[in-house]
Amino acid sequence: MAIHRNIIAQDRQDNTAQELPPGIPRVVDTNGNIVFINHKFTTDLYQKEALKLTLEEANKVAKELNLPEELPITESNLVEFHISPFGFAYSYKMIGGITTKNYAYYVAQGDKFNDLTVADYDQFCLKLKSRGTLPIAELNTNAAYELATQWLAAVSMDVKQLNQNCKVHVALTPFWNDLTHLGEKPKNQFVPIYFIWWTSPENDIQKSGNVAYVELFAPTKTLLQLSVSNPKYILRKPLIFTNLAALFPGIMPVHTNHPVKTIYLSAPPS
Repeated sequence: MAIHRNIIAQDRQDNTAQELPPGIPRVVDTNGNIVFINHKFTTDLYQKEALKLTLEEANKVAKELNLPEELPITESNLVEFHISPFGFAYSYKMIGGITTKNYAYYVAQGDKFNDLTVADYDQFCLKLKSRGTLPIAELNTNAAYELATQWLAAVSMDVKQLNQNCKVHVALTPFWNDLTHLGEKPKNQFVPIYFIWWTSPENDIQKSGNVAYVELFAPTKTLLQLSVSNPKYILRKPLIFTNLAALFPGIMPVHTNHPVKTIYLSAPPS
């Protein structure tokens, strides 16, 4: 059983078995810390409740961003959805996501909303590109940055700390401008699809990844993508299940594994 000891995400290791109802099977160490919950374990009751909470969060986000959605978003008007099994969601704080005909919403960092993408992204951006280009003199990275930060703030992302701890970049999205890399500028005309992103010192050292990003079409102020990958920059409240016992009825086995913390048989050495 020791092979499973590192599967639970580190920020879950301070939870004790007692906080979970008896209907959830688990492996604990002799100190009562949860060591392993099967990632596939779930119940239909949990899946339905997780979808309900995700829908409620998506409705909040759509209102906060004033997105072109038919509100309220309900299960009946979803194009698709994915809800993680309880075991996986508990380990990684990734509850799932839903997609309407307009946007996809994800609750995938710290049990919080963290990501939004326009539906049918490629086709949507192709239509934007077909509207034509603008002269390079109209390139305005400052306006794109201001719009991006307004949207981030609207959904309670910590823009102040992002700007304080990370480096901000603003560029045209290379793919839709036939460029080879971020930061490159076309010579004469451009498609006004901007990409704004924040990188940590670690990202800069590794020359890859980012902490957050926003992509937008400037002429119509259309949000294409918004994502924050580090939950410490997400000020939103996590989704809370207040009725776990009801979602996992019955009693399931609790197995004991080896202790994670040292247990002294006598006084610890000074």
